[in-house]
Amino acid sequence: MAGGRSSRMGRDKARLPFRGSTLIEHAIANARQAAPDIHILCGPSRRYEEFGVPVIEDPVCGTGPVGGLYAALLSASQDGREQIFWLAVDLPLVSPKFLSSLVAELAGADVAMARTMRGVEPLCAAFRTEPTLAWVRQSLLEGRLKLTSALEGLTLRLIDGEAADFANLNSPSDFERLL
Repeated sequence: MAGGRSSRMGRDKARLPFRGSTLIEHAIANARQAAPDIHILCGPSRRYEEFGVPVIEDPVCGTGPVGGLYAALLSASQDGREQIFWLAVDLPLVSPKFLSSLVAELAGADVAMARTMRGVEPLCAAFRTEPTLAWVRQSLLEGRLKLTSALEGLTLRLIDGEAADFANLNSPSDFERLL
């Protein structure tokens, strides 16, 4: 998921240098270790095609992560995929092993989401395409744009993770601390 505006960072987070590549290349490599079929959620405007991964545009603009999740689930549904996971590009320390565990934990749940001592991490989660798509669509129609609100009513399984692995890069100082 790389469709944000990066307004607090002041430049495109996905293109920031990280461990000899960029954050987006790092995220793609990590995700590929957990699943072979990777797509980039690029937000409302088409970008990142140069990374050789299919990109998915948000069909509903200005709806933040809920709109991105809707785009991902809609694409998955159209392609016949029963489940997806997503990872925000600004969570570079999440391991491929943890991503794989999210997908494994979907058995018996609609959503498997990371949880740390800080709380839930909704930008690192796995989703069963149905019924999640219907819930997220309804949330958009009702104007509920907080991601955790959009998932209310679904069966949620929380997977414990280490808070340090979910260091989120929102500002230049966050990025400097990570480096």
